[in-house]
Amino acid sequence: MKDTRIDVVDETFVDAAPGVIRAQLDDQAWADQVWPHVRREVVRDRGVKGIRWTVTGQVVGEMEVWIEPWWEGAVVHHYLRGHRQPMAPRDVATRHVLRWKRAVHGLKDRLEDNSL
Repeated sequence: MKDTRIDVVDETFVDAAPGVIRAQLDDQAWADQVWPHVRREVVRDRGVKGIRWTVTGQVVGEMEVWIEPWWEGAVVHHYLRGHRQPMAPRDVATRHVLRWKRAVHGLKDRLEDNSL
């Protein structure tokens, strides 16, 4: 049997208050654009520290965004653990990472006002 496990770990520093970063996770339209391949159900809302979901769809498992205060900003940790489903593209984990990096760096640029 083929190994369908997915284990994604990412960390990005954002020079913004953890509460401001956390507010972005409540924007369902934003979250749906970042993660269109999974349906999310909140398992644990940690307030300003982040949120954990169970996910179904192309990946079945759990996903989390953990916001760790660091100096004047925060390290945004992102995890996805689960199994790729048969209907999912083989590179679903890579696509997930690329969508997340695009989204978190867009958030970083907006909150840090790093527009070119």
